[in-house]
Amino acid sequence: MSKKRKLEFLTDEYLDTLLSALGGKENIAYSTHCITRFRIVAKDSSLINENKIRSMDGVKGTFTASGQFQIVYGTDVGDVYNTFTNKFNLEKSTKQDVKQIVNKKGNLFKRFLNYMSDIFIPIVPVLVSGGIILGIRNIFEANFNETFFTGRFNADGTPILGWSMVNVSQFINGLNAFLWIPAQVCFWWLPVSICWSIFKKMGADEILGVLVGLTLLVGPLLNVYDVFSSGEMQSLWIWDIVKELEKAGKDVAFDWGFMQYPWKIAYTSQVIPAMGVGVVGAYLNLWIKRVSPNVINQISVPTVTLLGSYTLALFIIGPLGYILGSAIGIGFQWALTNSVAKYFFALIIGALHAGLVITGMHHLLNAVMIQNVAQYGGDFIFMSVCAQAIGQGSAVIGWMILNKKDPKAREVGAASVTAAYLGVTEPALYGVNLKYLFPFIAGCISAAIGLEILVISGVTAQAIGNGSWLGVLSVQINSKVEGVKTFPGTAYLWFMIANIINMGVSIVLTMVLGKISWFKKFDPNYIELENTKNTNLENKKANKKIKEAVTS
Repeated sequence: MSKKRKLEFLTDEYLDTLLSALGGKENIAYSTHCITRFRIVAKDSSLINENKIRSMDGVKGTFTASGQFQIVYGTDVGDVYNTFTNKFNLEKSTKQDVKQIVNKKGNLFKRFLNYMSDIFIPIVPVLVSGGIILGIRNIFEANFNETFFTGRFNADGTPILGWSMVNVSQFINGLNAFLWIPAQVCFWWLPVSICWSIFKKMGADEILGVLVGLTLLVGPLLNVYDVFSSGEMQSLWIWDIVKELEKAGKDVAFDWGFMQYPWKIAYTSQVIPAMGVGVVGAYLNLWIKRVSPNVINQISVPTVTLLGSYTLALFIIGPLGYILGSAIGIGFQWALTNSVAKYFFALIIGALHAGLVITGMHHLLNAVMIQNVAQYGGDFIFMSVCAQAIGQGSAVIGWMILNKKDPKAREVGAASVTAAYLGVTEPALYGVNLKYLFPFIAGCISAAIGLEILVISGVTAQAIGNGSWLGVLSVQINSKVEGVKTFPGTAYLWFMIANIINMGVSIVLTMVLGKISWFKKFDPNYIELENTKNTNLENKKANKKIKEAVTS
């Protein structure tokens, strides 16, 4: 009964007025609705009388985002939409149809962000789950006292040192090993999820997308973490690393007799290369299905799709990615160890580090960090790892505050923050920050500030550990790097001071940037809550004036 009363305003006169305010039937190119909003793609947005629509009954607010004029009706929007489209015989479109049409009109950068968002929407739950599992394992493996003797010895007779849960409890040790398998599936095998999602989005054969992803990971390809985490590396260039692996007896390249190439290095956890291979594979799949005779489709389609994408991946995309990664690693090493340059480049590296996570190249820094500790006695790059995780995770908190009335925002945000604060930023990046853009920018700026404070205060790492708040366990009490002097109070104190500032700047800056209407165009689901509140206030004032006029 109450629902019927709510919709009493849906009269013929009301619908005619709404159509007129939208510029007439001819001005409506496409229309659809989501849970709370009536979305219209207008041929000429200047013909829309937004003030008139805002003053109409049932309307809780209006705004334009990603080329769509959106009218907020609340949960009754479905009834409004169906009544409106049925009365005027308008074609009904799905949300996806409208989004694809709008994306074609956007600039290249905007289309890229929307494309990334579409790919990662179905993958985000996997990243969140994997992030929580990895975070639990990070706590289990955190070394709270590196000189503590556990009373046990390694197979070679050396004592096992360090107070960690896995060292002092066999049950925790077993649980940690048990949890490693689902954690690997979620992150190490991320290229499989990415290729599947791309094939699905492009309308290609999804099962072949899964197989293309698997060709980038399975043996005899060497796990990329094992390759770039060896403490024996004397050079960071990929071809030198390959030579060192060959000397160690590793089968690191395909031997054709006349050459040994490409390298047998897997795409473990890599995002951008996997996206490139996924797109190429999907196009190959669609092309061969179109040109191949039906009688040989079952042979030609999977064979061309798999071999074509796999060959391109190992011969071109992979090697280029590793060469670029080597160059970045060498640049990072110089920028954060040079006695003068580090003060300038800390800001730049802190700001750009999250971008490395997006490309999947961040794991290449493992070799740099290990070499820095061996060569210089300590490392600054690990501080950048911690700063970017805390910055991006805190940006999600700011986004949650802006959207505090949205239960879905709390659900997605809480899981993303938890994962980031435990050292895994992918859920925050792909679930929230890149989608809305302004939290990502805020997190990058705050991470830059945090890393600058860490470098100035002389906080260095003694080993690779948990890349977030628990990274405090990996810092040197006083830096052992020559020429670096840690501020009074020990590095533990300054690690916390720098990252508390990092967290605060990220939250506040996210809330400030979130008020800027320019960011609305990067995501069609973004609502500027303040505008809606103002619209409701304006409607209340208008209704009050009408009542006063009638009374007088």
